[in-house]
Amino acid sequence: MNYHLMIDEKFIDDFIADAERAAPGNNTYLVSLYTPEPRYTRSPLITYVKSVERYWFDHIAASLSDNDRVFIHWLDRRVYRILLALPPHITTGIFCWMGDLVATPLYLFDKDILEPQSYAFFRKYKKGKFQPFAHHGKLKNALMRLRHIYRRLHAPAEWRTKKKVMHRLDLFFHWSEIDYRWVEERYPGFGAAFVYFFYGVGTQSIASGTVRTAPSGGEKPLTIWLGNSATIENNHFEALDALSGLQNENIEIICPLSYGEPVDSKYTTDVIRKGHALFGNRFRPLLEFLDRDNYYALFERVDFVVMNHIRSQAAGNIFAFLAAGKPLFMNEKSSL
Repeated sequence: MNYHLMIDEKFIDDFIADAERAAPGNNTYLVSLYTPEPRYTRSPLITYVKSVERYWFDHIAASLSDNDRVFIHWLDRRVYRILLALPPHITTGIFCWMGDLVATPLYLFDKDILEPQSYAFFRKYKKGKFQPFAHHGKLKNALMRLRHIYRRLHAPAEWRTKKKVMHRLDLFFHWSEIDYRWVEERYPGFGAAFVYFFYGVGTQSIASGTVRTAPSGGEKPLTIWLGNSATIENNHFEALDALSGLQNENIEIICPLSYGEPVDSKYTTDVIRKGHALFGNRFRPLLEFLDRDNYYALFERVDFVVMNHIRSQAAGNIFAFLAAGKPLFMNEKSSL
């Protein structure tokens, strides 16, 4: 049996469909759910769990066989104990997203992937800081603050554990050997074998003509797509400054912010504030999550794309835009 320890994310359903074609009936999918209902996944093959660790040791650990394999789709502390308790002959692998490996409890690598303005924001508002959210309410924010304090106190121990977990991995599923070398350099002793892999993101629908080129002429503004999510790794502040030379032009900027940090987070609201300060109502944040068809339908009106990430991020968006024939501008330091 292949055991997949996952989170509720947009491309998980596609992976499950592919996995069932490759090994039908030989997969178990455990998705950790941190919201009352799943937001992104719909597959009937998923078992949703509040605590993957508790479920694993209550229902699976005792029945593992020699041929079973365990695969991680997002590495965080919730799966550490599971991996470290596995018998040494059980094969393990990580389907790498990079965000989970760049993030460390001691914030060791964030400066590598942020431009100066974004890093200054990170240091002031995010590094080691607790951020309450209005939609959580007072009680939940109070409990989360206590959890945050506990994690800060235990950050060195958590980092030591994460490095042990990285040493336990046998296979590294990813499409970029550049990222693989990045991981090797920053996690000494990491020895998992590289296996080429890319999550499906539905670009076949674009290649088959779902996305068309918008008609030219008339008063249509030049439409710019900026970033992929409400995460600081987009380096939005620097990208908006770079685009500020177009303030007096007939443009609109579409900026997806419905994914990543909550809409009421300090980062999201500051990006919106800066976008509106520079471009007024021509800066159009996307604050509602769209399904794939409606999301890709927006590509039709886009003239060019700006992705200012340094680390590997937004690969699905980037490949989808390229499949749609859209010009793309990326950070010169991007590992993509």
